[in-house]
Amino acid sequence: MSMLPVIVIFGLSFPPIFFEIIVSLMLFWLVRRLLTPTGIYDLVWHPALFNTALYCCLFYLVSRLFV
Repeated sequence: MSMLPVIVIFGLSFPPIFFEIIVSLMLFWLVRRLLTPTGIYDLVWHPALFNTALYCCLFYLVSRLFV
């Protein structure tokens, strides 16, 4: 769990994990865009599972950086 405080924007309060999710989603889109032309998805058995695992790994790394 992050030690960052709850952030209020225009009267809406967001938990710290919300911003970690957004940052990891942007990183996921970037990494996926870089991996697609390399042909890595031709070697992957199930691209949706690969994408899910990639996002989970990126989310873990981002959440460890914010702690």
